[in-house]
Amino acid sequence: MSEIVYRRAETDDAEAIYVFGRQLLSETSLMLLYPDERAKSVDDMRFVIQRFHEMPRHFLVNAWDGDICVGEALCMGGQFERNKHAGRVGVGVLASHYGKGVGKGLMQEIERVAKENDISRLDLTVMSHNERAHRLYLSMGYNDEGVNRHSLFVDGEWVDEIMMAKLLDE
Repeated sequence: MSEIVYRRAETDDAEAIYVFGRQLLSETSLMLLYPDERAKSVDDMRFVIQRFHEMPRHFLVNAWDGDICVGEALCMGGQFERNKHAGRVGVGVLASHYGKGVGKGLMQEIERVAKENDISRLDLTVMSHNERAHRLYLSMGYNDEGVNRHSLFVDGEWVDEIMMAKLLDE
């Protein structure tokens, strides 16, 4: 396996990231979106990447195995004076790269970029049955803060989400 490279998304990456997103959402039900709820075309993906560059404290980081996008982490920072220190995180990794440290690498890069952007709190949710991701977040210093009961309806069943957060300045 080649070395995984982590970097912020650029508009020139739109096609590879679009392909990644379609594959990710078609192979797992552990993500919030269905495949048709993400960017509907390469042009849509290019627009999304551009918006992430334009919005303060918003960033999109991807994991690259050669020229193939294999993972993604995003952070959406607060837009107001009272919450600009906080960011909401989402992460996804292709099944072909499970267990290879890609999720951890993405989280480390998100934390690094967050600190550069004066974000001191990161929060996320994880589906209660996604034990692999929950263990990863716990191992990286995220703490459980509560449970959103029946917050999602996935594959015909209610799913609880565990709310987690990490203070980066502790």
